[in-house]
Amino acid sequence: MRFNWIGSLPEDPKEFLSVVKQQLKLPLEEAFKLFYLTLRIKASSDSPVYKFLERTPTGIKFDEIGKREYLLTLSVYALREIISQHIDLKLVKNLYLLLSKELPSEFLKDVSPKHSIVVSQDILLELLTTAGKTELPAFLKAKHIIFNLRIDGNSEDLLKITPYLTNFFFVFEPKPKEFCLYTSFSISEFVLFSIKTEKFKSIQPEVEKTLEKFKALFPECFGEL
Repeated sequence: MRFNWIGSLPEDPKEFLSVVKQQLKLPLEEAFKLFYLTLRIKASSDSPVYKFLERTPTGIKFDEIGKREYLLTLSVYALREIISQHIDLKLVKNLYLLLSKELPSEFLKDVSPKHSIVVSQDILLELLTTAGKTELPAFLKAKHIIFNLRIDGNSEDLLKITPYLTNFFFVFEPKPKEFCLYTSFSISEFVLFSIKTEKFKSIQPEVEKTLEKFKALFPECFGEL
């Protein structure tokens, strides 16, 4: 089994589309699992945020970072699900209104609401850049900065590790006739993955190599884990 470091795919959504279509040649709906957005949320009351969290949306990372101030990280795949299922919520409406302007139309194709949406004035959203996320405290960087991996191997070996992955999809490579999977990790998630998969001795060199890359990029985060 081989762990191939992809790191952060292009931050610009148009560049991301170009890479996944022309270089990686991935199905677009699956590739949306690899493109992450981080937003700073400021709310004038707790109610819209609590109502959002009551729906227990999957595939998000959420932290309270101040009084009525929050950090939300989610993939475009998760965003599409949230918009299609929870557009009645104020926070989701504002997410849609902001991101429909920031993202190419392909990102929200088929999930855009059929009716007009009115912005909620009591929720402010700010889309953070990668540079902005590197300014976060270490414990937040460890959770909200996301990296991507491609893992190559036979199907039996790959299936052994999937219970320890929170986000992945398979791709079959005709040459050399083997499967691979694409997955995403935050720093804290990969540390947890490395602990849970210690019993698989054959992949430990690959896990250690990847862990060292995380440590080289963000050494300050490992004092928080």
